[in-house]
Amino acid sequence: MSQSAYEPASAPTLRQIPRRYLALGLIIIAIVLLGALVLVRDNAGPSSSSTVETFSPAPSSLIATVSAVPSSVYDAVGVSSPANPIIPLQRIGDADSPLWGATVGGGPPEPVVFFYGAEFAPYAAAERWPLVLALSRFGTFKQLGLMQSSASTAFANLSTFTFWNVSYSSRWLVLESVERYSSLNPTGARYLGLQTPDARQSAAIASYGTSPTTFSLLDVANRYVLDGAAFTPGVLAGLSQDQIAGDLSMPASPLAQAVVSAANEITAAICSVDGDRPDAVCESRGVLAADAVLKVARPH
Repeated sequence: MSQSAYEPASAPTLRQIPRRYLALGLIIIAIVLLGALVLVRDNAGPSSSSTVETFSPAPSSLIATVSAVPSSVYDAVGVSSPANPIIPLQRIGDADSPLWGATVGGGPPEPVVFFYGAEFAPYAAAERWPLVLALSRFGTFKQLGLMQSSASTAFANLSTFTFWNVSYSSRWLVLESVERYSSLNPTGARYLGLQTPDARQSAAIASYGTSPTTFSLLDVANRYVLDGAAFTPGVLAGLSQDQIAGDLSMPASPLAQAVVSAANEITAAICSVDGDRPDAVCESRGVLAADAVLKVARPH
């Protein structure tokens, strides 16, 4: 009886102690969980930490917009880009020098347009725009990838394309491309390798490029080359692919003037090696203006 006489008095004390410890325990658990979430978030890192390249196809609507820049825009711009001066392609060899040709499907050899780039490189990002425009005047892109240049270089995060997994067909030329490195840099020390040039491509890189790790290089049939970009990449800064593509049909736009001027010069170089085909493109006013800059001497 004596034991049961002070059990009721002890009961409140036993209930108060667990509640205090329970509250303290809940606070400690919350702090631990919050720290764990922060640790997981920090260790996850940015998406560029991925070690696998993922192909992101350009929408057909975007490819159609780029391919449908009116001929009147090419003619109006010509090679005029006062806000962003254009570096022209350089002629190599002479009229008797053999052209770089290749066959597709057992057909006759056609001139090769070779692009050597890297997805992380801002100058390659810039040069793909006029190249895609120019190539669209001679053939059709069936597949083209979306890409942004590296976030950790000058002119960071430029919206562009990638020729990795590209599909292109033309009656008048053969496109060969090598995207040497990805835009992914998981360790912070080296971009992931993507494609390796073959012997013929390596010879062009060694002859006309600054180095195998400098991008980009454009070689039109071993007759005209451009080491680097035709214009400063900054003209593309802060714009999406759709915004850039939409701007290309406005000849008064500094962006359009830079990209279209460079595209006219690439077009003129291609026309000089493919027999002036197609006539409607190669005889256009914008391309004839580019002929004068590149010193192309061919009958019209």
